[in-house]
Amino acid sequence: MAISPGMKKRIRNGQYEFPNPEWSQVSEEAKDLIRKLLKTDPSQRLTITEFVNHPWVQRIDEVPQTPLHSAKVLKEDSEQWADIQDEMTNALATMRVDYDQVKIKTISESTNPLLMKRRKKEAKQNKK
Repeated sequence: MAISPGMKKRIRNGQYEFPNPEWSQVSEEAKDLIRKLLKTDPSQRLTITEFVNHPWVQRIDEVPQTPLHSAKVLKEDSEQWADIQDEMTNALATMRVDYDQVKIKTISESTNPLLMKRRKKEAKQNKK
């Protein structure tokens, strides 16, 4: 169950769907909440106040009669878990930094603007 580069790009771009049959019994209010939480632009995402006041969250005392298929799905795909775990490991590996290719400068080599400012200040003080 590999995630294709195209799928990764769609996820990053906020292009997702709620496919049937997995999402067919999930309420439109719940899907609306998820859409608003998954905005790619953080300024467009719900604030905590907006989240708490969302109609789906406000119905905290109501338990919908939506069957949870998680256990069934997990049992059906149990033989694939090793493959899924390998794919996740590979996906995470592509996101990691290759430390063999990263060169960390020493303090004396650094050209950080704040550090340069402090060096100039220290040099002026040493001249006095």
